[in-house]
Amino acid sequence: MYQPTQELIVSELRHRVRVSIAELTQVLRPQFASLIPQEIQRMKDSGLVVSDEPLGPYAAISLPQ
Repeated sequence: MYQPTQELIVSELRHRVRVSIAELTQVLRPQFASLIPQEIQRMKDSGLVVSDEPLGPYAAISLPQ
């Protein structure tokens, strides 16, 4: 797993509580944009983040409660 990308995603979730993948892509540095969907899927598979809907640009993710 690409740890710096995961750290950036978790940091953004701590600030916003819930964020869409499209918003993350805009907020994170351009060099990470292509990695975001794969990293979010890995994070979702491991239970680090949750999503109530299939992953896509407008899917919202959050930290587990």
